[in-house]
Amino acid sequence: MIKIPREVANIFNDPESVKVLVTLNEHDVPHCVPIGTLAIPTVDIIAFAVIMAERTHQNLLNNPDKIVTTTAVKGWESYQIKAKPVEYLTEGAAFDAFRQRFGTLILGTEFEIKGVWILEPLEIYNQSIGPESGERIA
Repeated sequence: MIKIPREVANIFNDPESVKVLVTLNEHDVPHCVPIGTLAIPTVDIIAFAVIMAERTHQNLLNNPDKIVTTTAVKGWESYQIKAKPVEYLTEGAAFDAFRQRFGTLILGTEFEIKGVWILEPLEIYNQSIGPESGERIA
């Protein structure tokens, strides 16, 4: 299992960065969506809350062996992580943490946090503009 470097976690955890997640359906057709709740809560996992991402959620449920790709971008800095889905949670500490962190954003709307996906990082790439762009860092 790889450890996510601090500079990568900082970009993914920054609420001002843009984060996207790419999943594959059963025919290997990519589905790419912005996921604002995407975060790195510990050095060895990626997690996000399912609020509106129904197709993403179904792709992960129906294709648990397919690798996903996520990217976070802020300014000139960008990182890509290839990961595998590990677990979908609808209760417990991780679920409660996401409800506490992001629940106020959807308070008073018709939306709710349905669950939290846990992903295990497999490879990390520097996608920042510069000479290291495209290099694998973990």
